[in-house]
Formats: sequence, structure tokens, C-alpha cells
Amino acid sequence: MSLKPLFLIVFLVAAILIAGCSSSQNTPPVTPTIMTTATPNPTNAPTIVTTAIPTTILTTIVTTAAIPDPILHRWVRQYPVVTTSGVIWYGYEIKFYPEGTVIYNFGIPKMISSNIKIEAIQQYTGTWTKVGDNVYLIKVNPANVAGAPIIRQYTLVPEHEDPEYKGKIIKEHLESPEETDAIKPGSVPSGDEMFYPERAKID
Repeated sequence: MSLKPLFLIVFLVAAILIAGCSSSQNTPPVTPTIMTTATPNPTNAPTIVTTAIPTTILTTIVTTAAIPDPILHRWVRQYPVVTTSGVIWYGYEIKFYPEGTVIYNFGIPKMISSNIKIEAIQQYTGTWTKVGDNVYLIKVNPANVAGAPIIRQYTLVPEHEDPEYKGKIIKEHLESPEETDAIKPGSVPSGDEMFYPERAKID
């Protein structure tokens, strides 16, 4: 065998090897691309959680404390009675209670620490009802006495200046037709006399 053909074979093999090495060094490696198609999967579907945000509506309720009825006090009157043996003072007091009861005491007035108290000779118990603006109806019976009740309608008169005498103050009091009719025209209270029951200083 001649050297020419052998040399040619070796040359071709070397050329192929060289070409293969240079090709593998210059060509970047190919990274395979993986294609994924999203398929809806109900079991893996995201859960949407809806959180209710409470809305609190604050309603301010304005409560006004109930104002006690102005009649809820003790009202007292004293007056002189002229007798053959001299002047005797008498008086009565009316005490109004919230539940609609009333106590009426008639007797002798006593001054205790600038406050008039009645030493009861007779005591009456009964009820009171508001029948109008500052107008009250009372029904009382003497204790241990049977018969029809004594009925009187009182009007609460606030403290005010006497329209006939400038500067003279008339105290807060209760008026009834019976008391008004007993006042002689033109007369004025003398001393500690009272024409009407006035609000007591202390109940």
C-alpha cells in the first residue's frame, strides 16, 4: 500500500475531528423549552375569602332627666282666729307625694328653726291629680271618718311682684276658690298671717 492513500485518510480524519471540536466550542448549547398549558383545576382553584367589615352606627340617645312636678313639696298656711278668749292661731299643711298621694294636716302651727310645722288635730289622706297647667285636684277624707271626700282644686302660683304694690314680692303659693272667697276685699295679711298655703322651707 502506498503512503499517499494512507496519508489522505489520516488527513481526512484529522480534518473531521478539528471541524467537530471547533463547531462544539463556537455553538452555544441549546436549552430545551418546556411549554406548559394551564388547565383549570377546580380542586386547586384559589379560594376567595370575603371578610365582612362590620359597620357600627352609633346612635346617640339624649335622655333628659325627668323634672319633678313643682307640686311635690309641703305647703303650709297659718292664720289667726279671733275668739272670746283672744286670738288663736291655726294652720294646715298639704304634702304631695310622687305616687299621687296627699296628706292634709289641720292643727296648731309651730315655728321650728324658722320652719312652720303643724301639730295635727285632724289628719286627712287622699290623692292628687294634675288636671292642667299648674292646676291640681285633690280628694281627701278625714282619717277614720266615713263619707264623701273633700275635693279642692289648687292652682300653683309662682313667686311674683304684687301688681298693686311695686317692690312687694308675693311668695310661691297654692290658690283654691275656697280660700280666695274667704278673703275680704281690700284686706292684706297682718304679721305672720297667710292667705294661701306657701311652699314650706323644709319638707
